[in-house]
Amino acid sequence: MKFVLSTIAAGLASSVISAHAQDAAPFKATLLGQVVLPTGLKIAGTEFGGISGLDFDAASGLFYAISDDRSERAPARLYTLKLAIDGKGVHGVDIVSSAELRNAEGAAFAKKDIDPESIRFDSAANRIFWSSEGDAAGRPAIYEAKPDGSHVRSFAIPEAYLPNADKTRGVRGNLSFESLDISPDGKTLWAGTENALAQDGDKATLEAGSPSRVIGFDIASGTVAAEHVYDNGPIFTKATQDPYYNDNGLSEFLLFGPDELLTIERAFALGIGSEINFYLASFSGATDVKGVASIKDVTAKPMSKRKVLKIGEGDFGLDIDNIESVTWGPEVDGQRTLVIASDNNFNPEQFTQFVVLKLDAATN
Repeated sequence: MKFVLSTIAAGLASSVISAHAQDAAPFKATLLGQVVLPTGLKIAGTEFGGISGLDFDAASGLFYAISDDRSERAPARLYTLKLAIDGKGVHGVDIVSSAELRNAEGAAFAKKDIDPESIRFDSAANRIFWSSEGDAAGRPAIYEAKPDGSHVRSFAIPEAYLPNADKTRGVRGNLSFESLDISPDGKTLWAGTENALAQDGDKATLEAGSPSRVIGFDIASGTVAAEHVYDNGPIFTKATQDPYYNDNGLSEFLLFGPDELLTIERAFALGIGSEINFYLASFSGATDVKGVASIKDVTAKPMSKRKVLKIGEGDFGLDIDNIESVTWGPEVDGQRTLVIASDNNFNPEQFTQFVVLKLDAATN
C-alpha cells in the first residue's frame, strides 16, 4: 500500500556543522525530502507506527522496519517498506508487507513481554538481528531471526545488563538496547544502551551526560568480543511545559567505516521540541571494559566523538520528531544517502516521519 501524505521537496536546505563546534564534518548533508504518515493509520486492520529501527537492503531495494509495539495493539512485528527516492526528492512510501516476530517456541510474544527497538538485515546470510529493551521483568534481549520474523536464536546477555530486584544493576527501563549494527566484515554485532547501566552512572541531565555501553558480540559464537563506554551529552535545554520532561540518549548508530560509529543522540524537551545530534565516535584508543561489572570506579577512556550534524526544530525546514532509526539508503547521483525515521509512540500528537539526506563530501 503506497502513501504520499506529506512531503518536502528536495533542495530546500543543506547543513554542515560549523567549524567552531569541533573538527570539520566529512560530509555536507542536503535534504532530499521526507514522507510523513499520521498516527492512527491502519494496514489490514493493524495500526502502523512505533518505527524504532530501520535498515536498507540494496539488493532488493527494501527497507526493514521494526515497530516498538509491545504486543499491545497487535503482535510485535516488522515491516518491509519501499521508499521512492531519486535526485528530485522522496515521492512516497510503500508498506509492502508485515510479519510477526516470534519467540523461541514459535509463538507471538505475549503482551508487554517484548519491547522491539532496533533491526539490522544481514544480506549475506539472509537474516535479521533485532533488539528488545526489556521483557515483563525488564530484561533486555538481542535476537537473530529469519526475515519472516521466525526465531533462530538469542544472544546471552551479560549479567551486568540484567536488572536485579532493587534496580541497582542493569539497564534502566526504556533506556536499554536502542542501537544495533553489523561490522563491515560481518563478524561482529554491535549494540548500544541509550543511557548508563544503573551501576555505571546516572541518566543524562541538563548538567551532565550519561555513560552508555557499546557491546560487541561475535556473531559466529554469540560470545562478547568487546565493550566500550560511549558518553552521551547533557540534555540540550530545559522543558517549558508541565510535567517538564526532558531527556537525551543514544537512540541508534551506524558503522562509518571499520573503526567509527555514526551515532544519533536524540534529545527532547517538553514545550520546546526535539534536537537530533549526529556524532562520529571512534573505537580507536577506547578502553575495552568487557566483563567489568561497574565502570563507576574504573578508569576507562570512552570512545572519542565529534559532532558532525545537528537537526533542531526548523532546520532543513523540518518539524523534526522522535528520531530513533538511521540507515544508509540508496545512492543518489553517485552520493550516499542517509535515511532517518521517527517513532510516533502511537501518540496522536506525533507522526511517523521518514527523512532522506544526501551526503556530499565536504569541500572545506
